Amino acid sequence: MKKIKIGDNIHCPATGNMAWPFTAKVLKRYENSYLVAIIAFDPRDRWNVQELVGKTVIAKKACKRLEYDAGAPKQYLATGYVKRQR
Repeated sequence: MKKIKIGDNIHCPATGNMAWPFTAKVLKRYENSYLVAIIAFDPRDRWNVQELVGKTVIAKKACKRLEYDAGAPKQYLATGYVKRQR
């Protein structure tokens, strides 16, 4: 498994702050956690993201590095709802 660096996209499970799994970008590394910017999340978590101002801290053990860009259909991005184009 490759080491997670600043700027990498990661998949995060549901935590105390978020009720559903989400995708985030690493902003800062700490000893046992990361400060992340939430970039894609379940629509049911939109109020949690708003309350967190789009950022949260997550444990290193809970994260998985993504090899692709985030923003799957039917997910909210920090800029709003993403509609799938045909």
